[in-house]
Amino acid sequence: RKQTEETLPLRGTVRGSVGRRCSRSRSRAGDVNFVCTCSFSHVSNSCCSIVIPPMVYRILMMLKLLSSAAFILPQAGRGMNKSVRHVPAHMSQVKMNGGKGFGGGEATRDPAPTVYDPADPKGKQQAIHKAESFADYLARRSDVAAISTSPAGGISTPPAGGIGFSMKHDGPSSGVDINNELLSWRPDDPLARKGKVVGTLGPATMTLEMIEKLIKAGLDIFRLNSSHRQSGDFERIVPIIREAAKRLGRDVYILGDLQGPKFRCGTVKGDSIELVVGETVEMALMAHESDLTVSGRITLADTTEQNAMLRGLEVGMDVLLNDGFLAMKVVERVSPNTVKCEITIGGPLKSRKGINVPDLQIDCAALTAKDRDDAEYLLDKVDYIAVSFVQKGADIQELIDIMDAQGMPAEDRPLIIPKIEKPAALKNIDEILAVSDGLMVARGDMGVELGLERVPFAQKFLIKKANEAKKFCITATQMMESMIEAPVPTRAEVSDVANAIFDGSDAVMLSGECAVGKFPCETVEAMGRTISAAEHHVKVLSPGF
Repeated sequence: RKQTEETLPLRGTVRGSVGRRCSRSRSRAGDVNFVCTCSFSHVSNSCCSIVIPPMVYRILMMLKLLSSAAFILPQAGRGMNKSVRHVPAHMSQVKMNGGKGFGGGEATRDPAPTVYDPADPKGKQQAIHKAESFADYLARRSDVAAISTSPAGGISTPPAGGIGFSMKHDGPSSGVDINNELLSWRPDDPLARKGKVVGTLGPATMTLEMIEKLIKAGLDIFRLNSSHRQSGDFERIVPIIREAAKRLGRDVYILGDLQGPKFRCGTVKGDSIELVVGETVEMALMAHESDLTVSGRITLADTTEQNAMLRGLEVGMDVLLNDGFLAMKVVERVSPNTVKCEITIGGPLKSRKGINVPDLQIDCAALTAKDRDDAEYLLDKVDYIAVSFVQKGADIQELIDIMDAQGMPAEDRPLIIPKIEKPAALKNIDEILAVSDGLMVARGDMGVELGLERVPFAQKFLIKKANEAKKFCITATQMMESMIEAPVPTRAEVSDVANAIFDGSDAVMLSGECAVGKFPCETVEAMGRTISAAEHHVKVLSPGF
């Protein structure tokens, strides 16, 4: 039609690509006037109007309210009487057959059914919103409610096994006698357990008096850390441990921990240097003793291991310093023992801070000259010997070769425990376990190499591997770290120890807590009680354990 100002009769509703602006007004006589201005693609400013007497308008409004109440109130009544519902299996599909969604707009039309989980309210609402009108949903819900209502109580029965998160845990928790299992039982005896407590000796515990107290508190394995060995320390302390254990009548063992190769920056000129994000620095072997670390140049002592690390670096590799608090990326190879790196995490760098290269399997021996000296002394005096920085099975063979060279009978050799802390060791774990007697989950350097968020899975993976191979497994690092200063552990620390036992650890280890802590005996007792409690409940949490 052409543009016109004539009055048009109002018929039905305006559909299609039509924009409408409607207004309602009341005349002095009481009549209700509806005026709609409609815009078509080929007609503009067309006007439609209709006049409705007051009585007719009131009747129409009353009919509208009555029809709405007749539909909504029965549905609301049903909803108030139903506090728990579930959707039976035969109702677990919503047909995508058109209709309007909750917003009043057109729903997506799709002839294929949308399948959703009845236990997932969010997913269910999304499917309903996509497929049904509100009226269709209420009608379907009333049908489901009628099916799920019990004749006696009128309350629907929840699905077996619970919903949501609880469906992931299908163990016997619902049948546990919580009073006998938990409330009326207490692990008063820290020695009533099978799991072992490993404790590191240090300045706080290197006396006869403290060793006896630790044995009485429940320490099972004394760890001698070769990293801090001073001349004559081990020669003095090993006989003290053996004599104290014999006198107190307890089976106590000794673990010698070899240091392994260490990668550290050299001495810094001054107190520290500042590494600035985006700047480029050179990392190289020291040319001479006075070649100190300065701004723009990080130097390393010229050792076999650090030479191997520098030779193995490739462009794009990340280099972490100071336990990951500083980081840089290799951007250029200058010479066989010199690279340039761009700082990615900045801050102050002090002397002798550690260096880690997560992506590099360093081509060097696992045992340094110091390790060989320590091993030759410890092999016939300890029950376990831990090897640091293990990357592959051949690293364990080096220690076996030393035992062979000494002519040690198989029955007299200490059990070999590789410390798993490098990504390469995780890749080669099967060949490592094949030539060793167990493993240690060394979470300290592992956290730097892998990233903290990946340590929990690595821990569970390694414990499972050790269990499957029937090898001894120790979980270590920061298990009750707060007790260096506090007489009681945190809730998180107790959970950490218990979960290590639930996972299948044979022993859990204390480091600084025993070596330099203020409460070493209290820490051992707390760990012993936690192990005892975990072993008491393990049948409930892991029936097949």
